[in-house]
Amino acid sequence: MARLEAAGVAPQVAWETVRSAEAHPAVMGGRGRAARLGLLESLLAARSGLRRQGAAGARVERRSRLSPDAFFTDYYRRNRPVVIEGLMEDWPARKRWTPAWLAEHFGDETVEVMAGREAQDLPDLHADRLRREVPLRKLLAGFADAPSNDMYLVARNSLLLRAAFRPLLEDLRAPAGYIQPELHGPDRVHVWLGPAGTLSNLHHDHLNVLFCQVWGRKQVWLAPSWETPWMSNVHGFYSAVDVLAPDTERFPDFARVALHTVEVGPGDALFIPVGWWHALRALEPSLSVTFVNFEQTPGLNTCWREGWLGPLPPEEHR
Repeated sequence: MARLEAAGVAPQVAWETVRSAEAHPAVMGGRGRAARLGLLESLLAARSGLRRQGAAGARVERRSRLSPDAFFTDYYRRNRPVVIEGLMEDWPARKRWTPAWLAEHFGDETVEVMAGREAQDLPDLHADRLRREVPLRKLLAGFADAPSNDMYLVARNSLLLRAAFRPLLEDLRAPAGYIQPELHGPDRVHVWLGPAGTLSNLHHDHLNVLFCQVWGRKQVWLAPSWETPWMSNVHGFYSAVDVLAPDTERFPDFARVALHTVEVGPGDALFIPVGWWHALRALEPSLSVTFVNFEQTPGLNTCWREGWLGPLPPEEHR
């Protein structure tokens, strides 16, 4: 009211304007929602504080030949990440899928990539606009160049659903006891392929993921799901923070986030729990495979059904 009156609005008009706004359904609804979100944020802050008190919370565990029962009991159901060694020893892909072999057998086949990523903020948010069809040979040829995030074959490009690449499924093995053995259906297994320098910036998934590194090395940043209120979650699954150069003046809340790093190399499988924030950067030319259909789990996965938190991107960018 004081501001309105200082701007020349008559006191009675200012009073009626403020009272009308206060009683507006949108304001009343927003107040109730803000109160509920405040309670949730307070609970997550307590969870974050408890995590910080534990020394083990500062690192991602690495386990060798972890049994499926121990995996589901100690990690999957506890929403904890882990790097597992020894799950990919029987994969023909580990030896066969070299860049030279892929170029020789599939180089002329067309693949769908995301291109022009370096010129786009949050490129993963604008996947449809960045889709391009190129021969696989062209993508592989770029591996000899300087590190780049400009062209990347990601999961959404569904390489293994293309008829020409279906034979590659025979070179994979679903980790026994972890993943459903049938790999030929849609959304069963996905491939990530790109040069050194590809970056998937901070985001979370709405389901659990087993991320398997076939060749190359990747650096992974992870933050627990309960750090969500401080992740600057401005668009859907994505954070506005650049993981390579966090601007804590622009995003001061991010300074309090418990961010962990781990490196995954050939033969490593990283379990990324549902809701955990993560970013991945290829330190070398890299090929990765991901699974989402778990054993011992009703419905094959435990999903965060309302995981899309931030505003949707403009329709023309989706």
